[in-house]
Amino acid sequence: MISRHLLAELNLRLAQSQDEDKSLHVFFRDDDVDEDESSLQRLLNLFLSREVPINLGVIPGRLTPQTIETLAGRRSCFPALIALNQHGWRHINHESSGKKCEFGASRTFSEQMEDIARGRARMSEAFGDDFYPAFIPPWNRCTKETYRVLDELGFPVLSKNQSGTPSANFKFRERSITLDLYRWRGGAQLKAPEEIVGDLVLQIERMNPIGIMLHHKVMNDEAFLFLDVLIETLRRYSIVRFHTFQTMANVD
Repeated sequence: MISRHLLAELNLRLAQSQDEDKSLHVFFRDDDVDEDESSLQRLLNLFLSREVPINLGVIPGRLTPQTIETLAGRRSCFPALIALNQHGWRHINHESSGKKCEFGASRTFSEQMEDIARGRARMSEAFGDDFYPAFIPPWNRCTKETYRVLDELGFPVLSKNQSGTPSANFKFRERSITLDLYRWRGGAQLKAPEEIVGDLVLQIERMNPIGIMLHHKVMNDEAFLFLDVLIETLRRYSIVRFHTFQTMANVD
């Protein structure tokens, strides 16, 4: 839970930005959507009840029929609040050493093209025009070969971690996450509220847009409560603009 002290710190920074009439562009991205889980339903209910959009990273090669039905139904009722994006192909690590990666250095352009194209076809088959082709590489990392594939296939958006191989001079726009609620080394662990709020306050001062990464599969009651308070705090300020990747297309 966010303490009163931390809420006061966050509210002060937001109020200062509002006094400066400085728009703050924010997006939320939830990864690893494949099965129709209770944690996914809970996350969707939270965002829909707050009328805040969420970008869902859907794993095409692991997508179940029930999940397709659930997401298509939610999307048809709330088209402005639910964005369906492509999270790799099957979320499989292909690297024999080093960091995990589905689209890493060991994979050729043609291998990456085949998998990303298969994933895109599966997303289009499952969701039709409700699929927006933003590409989210598993483990938030990929290579320049991936960038070439995305350009050739006409993806308008790449969303990964801001660190890594620079993506300048390609046709797509990069809309990467800037803040993860979890620490992953040694297993998923929710960061302390002091760390999350502290990072967010700094980012409000220095960064725009801000991308907040979620993983419904590992979220517990504490994480959902924290997220709810965070969203409700941000919603109080008219300068905060919540986005899907599609609505961010023209945000500089």
